[in-house]
Parts: sequence; C-alpha cells; structure tokens
Amino acid sequence: MTKRGLSDAARRIRPAVFAELQARIDRLAARGEELIPLHIGDTHVAPPAEARRALGGFDPDDASLHRYGPTAGLALLREAIARVLARRGIDVDPASEVLVGNGGTHALFCAARVVLDPGDEVILAAPYWPLAPGIFSACGALPVEVALSQRLYEDPSLDPAALLAAALGPRTKAVYFISPNNPDGKVLSPAQIERVAAFAREHDLWVFADEVYADVVFTGAAFAPSIAALPGMRERTITLHSLSKSHALAGLRVGFVTAPERVIAAARRVSTHTAFNVAVAMQRAAVAALADESFPTSARDVYRAARDAAVAALAGAPVRFFAAEGATYLFLDFGPAILERGGERALYAILERAVDRGVLLAPGDAFGAAYAGSFARLCYTSVPPERVASGIERLRDAVDAYLADRP
Repeated sequence: MTKRGLSDAARRIRPAVFAELQARIDRLAARGEELIPLHIGDTHVAPPAEARRALGGFDPDDASLHRYGPTAGLALLREAIARVLARRGIDVDPASEVLVGNGGTHALFCAARVVLDPGDEVILAAPYWPLAPGIFSACGALPVEVALSQRLYEDPSLDPAALLAAALGPRTKAVYFISPNNPDGKVLSPAQIERVAAFAREHDLWVFADEVYADVVFTGAAFAPSIAALPGMRERTITLHSLSKSHALAGLRVGFVTAPERVIAAARRVSTHTAFNVAVAMQRAAVAALADESFPTSARDVYRAARDAAVAALAGAPVRFFAAEGATYLFLDFGPAILERGGERALYAILERAVDRGVLLAPGDAFGAAYAGSFARLCYTSVPPERVASGIERLRDAVDAYLADRP
C-alpha cells in the first residue's frame, strides 16, 4: 500500500460548489453567451468611495506597500475594527482580541486550527456557508450537521438548544452557526441566540459565530444580535466578520475574527505560518472603507429593495421559500415542481435547464446534506436589479421547461 495517499482531511473536503455544473457553464461562456451569476454571494453595489480612492491612489514608490507587513495586521486596521464593533455595543481589545486574515475564510481557519484537534466534532447548524465544513475538516475535525434555520422559519417556537442537542456527542467540541444566515437569510432572535448560548455553556463548547452579514438585517434592530455579548460567552466565542459582505470588498480578501486573547495569540502564529501577512495595500483600503459609517446602512436599504423585488418576481412559481430576514439570498425549494413531475436527478435537471438559459444558481447540497434533493440558493444582489429580474424570468422558464419535459 502506498505511503503517498492523500490525507483524511483532504479527502473529506468537498469539491467546489459548482463542480457538477461547471462544464456546462464553461461551454456557454466559451460561446460568449450572457450569464447571469445569481449563484455567487457578491454584490453589484460599489464599495465606499474612500476605499475606491485608496485603491487608486497608492504611491508606487511607497516601500511599505511592497515589503513584508506586520503579521498581526496593521494597528490602524485593528483599531478601526474595534471602533466599528463598539458602535454595535461589542468591546474588543484591538491589540489582543482581533485577528486579521486573508478574507474571512483564512481568519476562521486560523482560529479553528488552535481550538480543534483531529477527531473533535463540530456541530454545524444547517443550512450553512458552504466553506465552513471544509475549514473544520482541514483542521482534522468532523462536521456534524443539524437542521436549524429552516426549522425556525417553519416554527419559531422551537428551542434551538433542543435542535442542536440532537447532534451532541461525546466528542463534540464546538458549534458553528451563521446569523443572518447564508443561504436562507434567517436572523436568530435575541431569545434564540440566548438558547444557543445556554447550550454552549451547559456543554462547555466553543462557539463559532459567523456574523459576516450582521449589518444586513431587514427588520427590527440595526444589527443582528451577537452571541459574544451574552454572559459567559465572550470567553468561548470566536466571531467571524468580512469586509466582503459589510463593505462590498470581496476582492480585497480582508476578513477578521474576534476571540479571547489566548485564541488570537495562537491563531496569529497559525496565520504567520500560512499567509505571513495580509497585503498592506488591501489593509489600508479596508481602513478607508471602515471609516464610512453610513455605507452599511445605505447598502442594506438597496439589498432590502432587491429582496422585495426578487420575492415579487417569484410569486406564483412552483417553488417554496421564506422571504429572507437578512443577508442577500433566497433559499429556493423546488420540491413542488419536482413532486409534480419527478425524474432522476430532478434538481439538476432544473439547474441544467437554467444554465442553458444563462442563469446560474448554487445547488443545495453545498449548504447541507438535507438540501441536496430540491434546494438551490439565489443571490439577489450579485447583479443590478434588472438583471436579477431577467435571471428569475429565465429561471421560471427553466422550471416550466422541466415540467413540460423539454430542454
């Protein structure tokens, strides 16, 4: 038997979200056909003007831009992060409780790597951000899925602690949840967040709280509640943030986690040994973006209007979904159409017809095993509203074609 096999962790990391549809997408792109990318979690909204000016105004003779930067991140950026969080009522020490990463993905990996050992189990509240299970698997941990946000949409009286307890085992080390949720937009209420906190305290678990969409809440408070602010939670919570979502700067690859000092100190060592430092130029642009206090509010208003338009455009279609309470997605269940016609690989039969019409959605299996058969995610902010409307019109035609059994 060869000694040169792949690691168990590598084998457990899933293929890319769009792997099964990629060849079809590539053929259309090669022909120069228009593709409406409702599958990717991006935004058409331009980032803050100061960030754009910073990106365009770098001095090529500034030596600090092309030398190694501080491995802990620029102090100016960590201080700006602390000020933003303070406006939400969350106090962190920028010197010792903030880890700047090459995007939220890298930041979360660095923090997870220092609290998880091989064989530890992490409860993943599903549906979830598609990269979360791969990050934990890369740390040697075992993700264990449990349905949460869709069930809370269906019945808000359910106890989140009881739902999470269904996945609890002797090797459980942590729980991961995202609110506002990607892909279904569910925003956990303060009472529901408290029940997650009670579950973590009772079983002495770490909590990975994905709050990258904390600014994108459509009703109630200006921000989604943060579990780290609750009693007994600061010392056990690792909170994820990303300028990709809060300030429309996905291309910068700047994200961060906040966590207890001992976690951040160790996570910075992991970061040093994986990326060394985040690009200084990108960090400076991030500082400029965070200085614009009005941007998240104005972007949220645009996103709320986009949600409302997408919901209206889907009215009467043979799909089920909940109108998102936050974030930038609708999680569509094509179950009614599939139940009417059936057929092998029914969801992919619909998504392939959608691709052939130039509209792309993310298949549901990326967001949890329970959603593989009939769900797909639609991002209603990735392109301007008129293109979203066109994409939904094409999607409806794809569903009609599936029901009529035509290409």
